[in-house]
Formats: sequence, structure tokens, C-alpha cells
Amino acid sequence: MSILVTGACGFIGAWVVKNLREKNLPVILTDLKRDDTRLSVLVPDWQSMPFVEGDITEPDFLHEVVKQFQVERIIHLAAWQIPLCRQDPIGGAMVNVIGTLRVFETAKQIREQIKRIVYASSVAVFGPSEIYERTPVNENVPLKPVTHYGAFKVCNELCANAYWHENGIPSAGLRPHTVYGYGRDVGVTADITTALKAIALRQPFCIRFGGFVDLQYAADVAEAFVKCALADLDGARVYNLRGTAMSVSEIISMMAEIEPEASELITFEPKPLPIVWEFDDSAIQRDVGPLKVTPVKSGFAETLEIFKRLKDLGKLALM
Repeated sequence: MSILVTGACGFIGAWVVKNLREKNLPVILTDLKRDDTRLSVLVPDWQSMPFVEGDITEPDFLHEVVKQFQVERIIHLAAWQIPLCRQDPIGGAMVNVIGTLRVFETAKQIREQIKRIVYASSVAVFGPSEIYERTPVNENVPLKPVTHYGAFKVCNELCANAYWHENGIPSAGLRPHTVYGYGRDVGVTADITTALKAIALRQPFCIRFGGFVDLQYAADVAEAFVKCALADLDGARVYNLRGTAMSVSEIISMMAEIEPEASELITFEPKPLPIVWEFDDSAIQRDVGPLKVTPVKSGFAETLEIFKRLKDLGKLALM
């Protein structure tokens, strides 16, 4: 059973490759270009795995990869994040929407071979917390994204549903919130990871938001993607992910428990993110669980250890 990972050089992509490698599962890597920034740290022998450079928006690229390597399951993670989508909505739509359609079209063309698609959605599909009367929020509430990125993710969820009903392609879309860990360096919620990097470098850093977030360790998120990819479930399922809900002030206090200097180095702006943060994850726990939630202190300590090692090697910069 070969598993294709698109966006394998990205943040979650590299952690997914690490998870699959540790499970000794055959994995095929694709991305626009070879970038070993994350993979070289998380998967030191990544170069021993098949890697195909290419643009997922091109009509024949994925089809040829899937046929060549007899791919049966796809974990689709190639995407632009919020800043790029805001800067260039048309480019963002090409990658995030058309790229995802290419994945599903490939599965439709080789239906006898592809067993399942798992793709990254996002909590950006939701709106501000004040529009939801009840929390924790489940998967079936109205979706009111306030960014192009969130709107593209809603489109992908709806298209996945159409491919199930029209072509019988089973899929699962996962909605992470504030994912942290080595390699997270894009988007405003990356500030939690950047703060940990700043602590390792002994540099001041201000987190650009306050309020509450749902912290999810990258290793746990990767495991959720892999479990969903290995499952044999019908339908076009969409799942909330849930980690540990904490206020930003509590997060800084937790950092200070590991490194006391954090209380002086790390500050934050009080304005909360304009998005709901308390989720019901009972659906994914029911279907593929139980899913591990790494204690935040342990996840922070592991991330700091990687940053300190890179600092000692002269390979760590704040931005």
C-alpha cells in the first residue's frame, strides 16, 4: 500500500512523512521543489524515499505519479497559507482549490486504484466565536470564514462531498487549529512556535494575539492524518481536531515552567484571534480514535530541544 503525500516539504507534511516512516509504510513524496529544511531535521533519511517534484495544479502531474508508484491512498497537504492567500487570492485559489480538485480528479480517473483521500481543511472555515451559541462547536454548525483561505477550505469540503456522491470517492478533511512544533513558521498562529524558538535563542518576541487557542502538537496532528488515511470508511467525512485549550497568558506561563527566562522574553498582544477555539472532536474519536493528545509541557519541551540542538549547530534564526 503506497501512500502519496503532497506538500511533503511543508510543516505538517514533514511530520506526516516522519509518522509514516516510523510505521515502515511505503510513502511517495511530492512538492513543488525539494526543500530539506524540515525533512532533514525530522526525517534524516528522507532522501531514500521516492520524491517527485512538480506542480499539483498541472493536469497530468498527479496522475502520472499515482500510476507510476501504484499509489492507493493520498494525504493531500499542499496549500498556501493565509498570508499568501490574502496577498494573492487568485494564486491561492489555484493552489488550494484547483490543486485539491486535481487530487480528486486523479482518484476519479484511477478509481480502481485509489482507496482514500485525506486532505487538510482548517478551523478557518468557522467564523468568530460570537456567532456560535453553543460550544464546543461540532462539524455541523454554519461556516462563516472571514479569510480567502477559509473560504477555499469550505469549497474543498463541499467538493469532496460532491466527489463522494457522484463518484464514490471516500475522503476525510481534518480541521486543525493552532498547531505547533518544529517547522511551523507561516501564519499568525505560528507565533507560538516562534516564541519557543525565541526562547532557545534568548531573544524577545511578542505573540501577536491573546485570548484562547486550541494547541495541537504537530506529532498528534500527523498521527490523526495517518490514521484517517489508513481507515476504511465511506462518505466524505470532515473532522474537527482538538488538542488543549489554553489562554496565551497560560501558554507563556507554561513556557516559563520549562525555561524561566520565557517570562521576561515573551509577551503578547491582548486582542484575540477572530475565530472560535473550543471544538467537539467526538466524531474523529469515534471513527479512528482514540487519538493521543501530547501534554503541552511535553510538546513544548520537545520543540525547544530541537531548537537548542539547531542553535548549537549554528542553524537557527528567529525569522
